[in-house]
Order: sequence, then C-alpha cells, then structure tokens
Amino acid sequence: MKRIIKIFLCFFCLFAVISLSGCLTARKYNLSLANTVSVFMLNNEKGSFFCIPVQYMGDYHIGGFNYTKGFVEIGGYKIPLNRKNVNISVYLNEETDEAGSLDTGFNLVYLEEKGKIAFSKMKEPLAAEQIEDDGKYAHYYIFIERFLSSSEMRRINSEYEKGNINSRMEIWYDIIIDNELQSGSGMLDNFELSDKPSEAVYVFPNLNFFRAKYL
Repeated sequence: MKRIIKIFLCFFCLFAVISLSGCLTARKYNLSLANTVSVFMLNNEKGSFFCIPVQYMGDYHIGGFNYTKGFVEIGGYKIPLNRKNVNISVYLNEETDEAGSLDTGFNLVYLEEKGKIAFSKMKEPLAAEQIEDDGKYAHYYIFIERFLSSSEMRRINSEYEKGNINSRMEIWYDIIIDNELQSGSGMLDNFELSDKPSEAVYVFPNLNFFRAKYL
C-alpha cells in the first residue's frame, strides 16, 4: 500500500510540473516595441535585452561618450538603465554616404561593459582624407544594451497581459564633439508594447548597420 501511495505521489508531482510548465509557457510572448526606432527589444544567445541605437553623422569628430542615466518604462513598470547595468559600444565609419545607409565598414572604437571601459580609440583623430574628401561623412553608431533578467521579463509580460502597453524611455549622456563638451545630451521617446514584429526598423536606410548587427 505504501508503494502505491508513493507511485501516485510521483505521478501527481509529475502532473503538477507539467501543468506548471504549461502555465509558464503560456505567459511567454514574442513582444516588440511598436511605433519607435529609438529602442528595440531583442533576443540572442545571452537572453532578452533592450538596445538603444544612437547615431551621429557629419564632418566632425566625437572624442568621448559618457553615459549618465536613463530608464525604459513598460506600462507601469520602470526598468532603470544606469551605467552599472548597461553595455555601450561605439562604431565608426569614416566614409559613409550622405544618407548613412552603409551596413559595412564600421569599426569598433569604444566598448564599455557595466561601467568598465574594455576598449577605447575614440580620442584618435579622424583620417586626414576624411576632412578633405567631399561627400564623405563620419558616421558614429552608439549602441546601449540593457539585458533583462527572467523576473524582469515576467513583469513585462504581466504588463502586456494587463493591457498596459503605453511605454516610454529616456537616456542622458555627455558627449564630446570636436573637443567641445556637450553635457546633458539625451533622447526621449514614447512607444507601445506589442505582440507583433516591429516593421519600422526595415523602413529607414540609416538603420542598415543596426539590422546587419542585430537582426
């Protein structure tokens, strides 16, 4: 009799695990951020993350980028983006076209991981021919990544289930352009949480390098 009870309990536990797994699976969505090209929700082998691409293009040199603070608010859930939990990479193409539509030729000039600088060549001057060659521009791509924990993803899913899809983001940073410090620079945007893939990213040619790197 004791053996029968043990077998029954094993089957009961197994059924409970399967049922619970089904509930957890049902709470997973392929969510995206609609009506924006300022911030994206992506996935890779490391997990889910926000990516904020910031672009500068012109006949000038960026000699420094110092991220200060920011957040992404999904519905009523605010997710901090501070220097200790974001990764920042800066890429430079010194010979891009006027539309900034190239998807190759970008070289990494700066890498910061959770507040620690791993690599930096931003202070190196642009090539001399860059200044003299008309029709060519320096195109900087700054990627700010914020990876999300499983608990954060559950909160985001919960906001979506409750219909809290109106969302927003802010980032603030100091940047050095042609040796001039421009403190208090930033970007703000509003968007919606959606279960449909974002199509806006395929519209603009200046997002070609972003697509090549992440999609």
